[in-house]
Amino acid sequence: MSVGIQFGRYLLRERLGTGGMASVWTAVDASGQALVVKRILPSLAADAEFVAMFDREATLSARLRHPNIVRVVDHGDYEGERYLAMEHLYGRDLSTVMMELVKRGAPPAGLGAFVGLAVCRALAYVHALAADDGTPLGLVHRDVSLSNVMLGFDGSVKLLDFGVAKALAEERSQQTQVGVLKGKWSYLAPEQVEGGAADHRADLFALGIVLWEMLTGRRLFKGATGLQTLEKVRAAQVLPPSTINPAVPQALDAIVLKALARAPSARWQSAAQLADALAGVVATLGFGAHELRLAMMALFGDDEDTAPVSRVAFEPTWETGELASSGGADEPSLPRAPVPAATLESLGRKSRADWRLVVAAAAAAALGAFTGWQISLLHAAR
Repeated sequence: MSVGIQFGRYLLRERLGTGGMASVWTAVDASGQALVVKRILPSLAADAEFVAMFDREATLSARLRHPNIVRVVDHGDYEGERYLAMEHLYGRDLSTVMMELVKRGAPPAGLGAFVGLAVCRALAYVHALAADDGTPLGLVHRDVSLSNVMLGFDGSVKLLDFGVAKALAEERSQQTQVGVLKGKWSYLAPEQVEGGAADHRADLFALGIVLWEMLTGRRLFKGATGLQTLEKVRAAQVLPPSTINPAVPQALDAIVLKALARAPSARWQSAAQLADALAGVVATLGFGAHELRLAMMALFGDDEDTAPVSRVAFEPTWETGELASSGGADEPSLPRAPVPAATLESLGRKSRADWRLVVAAAAAAALGAFTGWQISLLHAAR
């Protein structure tokens, strides 16, 4: 609905939605610049520890300045209500783009490589971010997925949702509690599913999933249930993208499969390494911002002026309810990947039975995912 509500220096125009933490609005500032404003719900604004954590994350998000990361332009307090103002993005999230692409056949390999390179550059910047004294911040996104990448009608690529990244090194011990899985289930790394320590290489695994899905037009680890999805992630059995889309060059196959290695030590060890590898393929395929802009125009016509901001750009995963469902509900309805010849039965009957107990416990605990997230952050903030 169209509205005009004065909120500090911003005129709120349209409410895009309300989640478990905030309401999200399109807005304009005094100069007429289009923005998106995220208003923390009153029930949380009364929680001093939550507000402290929000302020901490907002300050960190405002430090991120990279052409491939959505920009936070302002954050603060208006009459006791915390808010975050971010650039308004004109485009579509990658999940929406993929749904349109698969209607037309195999996705172009150049588009997948180009978008993957842009996301990788964003991750490389964030992973290397340091405090003023040079101390690494240890920032990890933890929610790289199709729906957290925005493709602009101007040919830009933006990674979203760093506002919920768990950043500081001292918080790492609190970030993963037993039985609480964070992030979209079908974009987790095996070590996250198994409850082990996860670092920046989990982001690279998630990017590998995104790359695989962009190149094939299919979901990689999406099962019929949340339990099946987690089992697929844990097994990490992956076919080369070219077995589904013959237009994918062998060099790109090798890059993606290395990103999707089950063991973190066998993957690319940094986003910068992966970006260097992708840059060579992108140059060979001849796909860039101009080609992406043309593709977006072909897919969505003249929708630039009315393009909605991605529904997930300002609604973190734990607000969408995915962890309380089967996982992946907000991702595109792409075909599922073919099952590799080596099935999960090869894991062994005993280990599989033990694993089912672990996953069942995790799935039950995930019904309270938002509460678990909030508790873990409040402990970390102390």
